[in-house]
Amino acid sequence: MNSNNAGYIIGAYPCAPSFHQQGELQERAFWRQLADTPHIAGIEQPCLEHLHPLGDEWLLTHTPGEWQIVVTAVMETMRRRSNGNSGFGLASSDEEQRRVCVAYYRHLHDKIGALNARFPGKVVALEIQAAPLAGNTSIEQATDAFARSVSEIARWDWACELVLEHCDAMNATAPRKGFLPLNNVLETLAGYEIGVCINWARSAIEGRNTTLPLTHTQLAKQAGKLRGLMFSGTSESGPYGEWQDLHAPFAPFCAESLLTVNNAKTVLQAAVPENLLFTGIKLLEIDANANVEHRVEILRDGINALHQARQ
Repeated sequence: MNSNNAGYIIGAYPCAPSFHQQGELQERAFWRQLADTPHIAGIEQPCLEHLHPLGDEWLLTHTPGEWQIVVTAVMETMRRRSNGNSGFGLASSDEEQRRVCVAYYRHLHDKIGALNARFPGKVVALEIQAAPLAGNTSIEQATDAFARSVSEIARWDWACELVLEHCDAMNATAPRKGFLPLNNVLETLAGYEIGVCINWARSAIEGRNTTLPLTHTQLAKQAGKLRGLMFSGTSESGPYGEWQDLHAPFAPFCAESLLTVNNAKTVLQAAVPENLLFTGIKLLEIDANANVEHRVEILRDGINALHQARQ
């Protein structure tokens, strides 16, 4: 897969009706309208037990066969961490919960392997996250735990690329996710064929500014690790909150969003998208009662914004 054809990976699931527990009729309409949208190479999709709340087969039936998938572990990681397992994560110094997390990645390995055996090349990447034990401020312990996890999962025979998605760091101001700092991630991954994906909002949240996404992109690129770019927005006020990781749409579609076409352009120019495995967007419909048309409109606006930024 090559980003050069200007086909984007769309993190559509936070806009999908199923994200707000709406019915199957709305969900069908959503994916049908999205399928009619130009410049989509595929989707970023979380995997809990399955790749969709209605099951893997449902997703495969209701999305175009040529669409590829970038699987992300982030939603299940956060779900488990919010259910009293604050130690769940690849970078967790809680050894028992780290092992539970590695077992979850084995589930992803098997799921992706089976899917790619049926549809070769369907899943192009798995986004992994370096989640430490919540509340433990020791970067050294988190880095050590992450290194142990990586040495384990990197030995498995994966049917897709592994790409670490950087989330805002544990040593940042008022962290939202508080995962491993990028420098520690890059050091740990130096000896492995595992790349890095920079998410615009998560880097902006870490720095509480709009310049850190560019710095992080350059750091990953200099390390020879930059494989993906995902554009989510954040804001300082309004419905998407104050520096929250809520995937705000681009400005001006979302008036308060700090993610502009120019901000995206700066990062894209530094990254050279042709050299990446994927470039895309992940945006959230904040209104649980929004209709399907508005949900799709957010994503179409995001695709158009990214297309402008590429010009």
